[in-house]
Amino acid sequence: MSALLTGITAYIVAGVVSLIYPRRRFWINLLGWAGGLGGLIQGIWIHQKSGTKVFTLGEWGELGVEFKLDETTLLFAGLVVTLNLFTLLYLQGTKKGTFYALYNFLLVSTYSMAFSHDLFNIYVTIEFMSLAAILLIGYGRKAYQIYAGIKYLLVSSLAMSLYLIGLGLVYRGGGQLSIAELERMIDGKPEFTLSLGISLMISGLAVKGGVMLFSMWLPDAHGYSGTVVSALLSGLAIKSGLVGVIRLAELVNWNTLWLFLGSLTGITGGIFALLGRRPKRILAYSTISQIGYVLLGVGAGTPAGILAAALNIFFHGLFKSLLFLSVGHAGVGDRDVFSGESFPVPTESIVGLSVGTLSILAIPPFSKYFSKAFLLESSNQSWITWIMLLIGLGTATYVVKLDWALLLKSHRKPLAEGGWALITYSLFVAASGLVAWMVLGRHEITGLLTLHHIVLYLSLPLAGLLIFLVLKNKLKAVKSPRLPFNLDNALVSVFTGFLFIELALVIFGL
Repeated sequence: MSALLTGITAYIVAGVVSLIYPRRRFWINLLGWAGGLGGLIQGIWIHQKSGTKVFTLGEWGELGVEFKLDETTLLFAGLVVTLNLFTLLYLQGTKKGTFYALYNFLLVSTYSMAFSHDLFNIYVTIEFMSLAAILLIGYGRKAYQIYAGIKYLLVSSLAMSLYLIGLGLVYRGGGQLSIAELERMIDGKPEFTLSLGISLMISGLAVKGGVMLFSMWLPDAHGYSGTVVSALLSGLAIKSGLVGVIRLAELVNWNTLWLFLGSLTGITGGIFALLGRRPKRILAYSTISQIGYVLLGVGAGTPAGILAAALNIFFHGLFKSLLFLSVGHAGVGDRDVFSGESFPVPTESIVGLSVGTLSILAIPPFSKYFSKAFLLESSNQSWITWIMLLIGLGTATYVVKLDWALLLKSHRKPLAEGGWALITYSLFVAASGLVAWMVLGRHEITGLLTLHHIVLYLSLPLAGLLIFLVLKNKLKAVKSPRLPFNLDNALVSVFTGFLFIELALVIFGL
């Protein structure tokens, strides 16, 4: 409990004091980060001493607010604290106090989400996170940013309305909001009312988590936001919904549903990224695609699969935020990669793009290699291997397209303001594979460093390069898809996704 209270207290105080004393905002926020780090260290110490723990806040017993401390909690809380530090160093106090207040409110909601383990607290934390995210998206007050924020507001409101209706149905059928108590009561086989309620809640979280069909708001929100906001949206806001998905997956054995959603999300997100033309939108589509790995881990239906999903959340949050920061820092996020012009890219962005590229391509010993290889080992169905290969091949192809313009055809600029913070973050991401060693242990890591895995992940970038060279001229003639992501289509798509879930439950008898 102390791990949670220390972190959220520090972030709330930092956010409020930033408004009162804006001239000291950097140091105030640095103290807030120190509080978040202190809470994380306490959580790690408690977990090493006592293992996974479920506890309640208050004296209401089963009706109290329930929290959980496990590997998923620590990895996501660690992601919050890490991105807090490096985005803070990158900003260097350049924003106004109101920005830092919203920034800390986003951090406190995502940090709290890491621990949340009851249905209503998940709703409260995600709604609070959404409010901060909406205001951050439109913080620049440009027309297209305000439009992206309004789109997120409308789709988000619809999503959480579905979640709240589902919560009511689950409470009516089960009389509990505690996930631990509901898990014991349901035992993986919910009645119709509970199934309907859980599917509604899943639909709401899928909107927040970037799952295909549900999250058509995502490309505009990520593509139009400021540099740091894009990094936080991809690194933290999206991941909050996925942590909620992991928690709900404890209630029901709907592994087939997660596997199909993961396959759909990973493959179609990669296709959109391949068709995209502007770096920030390509990275936004890529975020959707990479979420497929998380859902495949959840669909494995084993503790190892859940751990693989949590590791993918952590590592993806790190390197995708680095890529957004690198592209935004260079000021080329809205350029056309097929324009033929030479982009001005500073040295620190080159470093960040290089490390981010090696990470997202899962080149050993970079972090994504370990989470993907562990997920592959955790899967007990051979067709999942082929799905992962397809997603990986798509990733390699659109990353080659992006790097073709930003690394190979760019011209160098000298080190710019905030450059050393970006280089420092790049070094951290490059070394972040050590987290996999700490979480999985030396024996498991050694087992993943096999010739089979290494050859497999080294061959995918080569195959992606060949595909890009073959399709390069055709891709130049294709416009970036926008129709599916219009506001009206985004709203309709949420209901389509919900119907897809219900149809899947009927077909597979879940």
